[in-house]
Amino acid sequence: MAVVAGEVPPETVRPLRAEVLRPGLPADLSAYPGDDDPDSRHVAVRHDPEGPVVAVGSLLADMPPAFLAEGPTVPAPATAERWWRIRGMATAADRRGEGLGRQVLDALLDAAARAGGGVVWCNARAAALDFYLRAGFEPVGEVFEEPLIGPHRAMRRRVPPA
Repeated sequence: MAVVAGEVPPETVRPLRAEVLRPGLPADLSAYPGDDDPDSRHVAVRHDPEGPVVAVGSLLADMPPAFLAEGPTVPAPATAERWWRIRGMATAADRRGEGLGRQVLDALLDAAARAGGGVVWCNARAAALDFYLRAGFEPVGEVFEEPLIGPHRAMRRRVPPA
């Protein structure tokens, strides 16, 4: 049974981010702007409290690109609402398919709800689009190329306050 550890410091999630999301690139690319912000939340999954981290994700207070703040599911004025960005979702290669990413995502969505809710957005890798669709996210815009890491698509989901 996996143990989800919320509120871990950003240093806990960075090694797996680097390994999974930025293989072969400098480790400092796994540190994101906003990681150390007091409103940011970082989640790690371990199978025991002292075991290795097997899945991670982060929730950052971050306004989206303008095109994400438009459309029928985002009421005006969208800028008056709280916006959260999910970044750094990663699961160790040998642990994929166990539902660990969903545990991380659920914990991050719960954190957004406890912080007052709002709209959660991300730039999802093309390979993860179905994962986010199953979690209630909607795609916005077209697929785009993220330099060094490949095709992505912006997605968003409303989260009510807890």
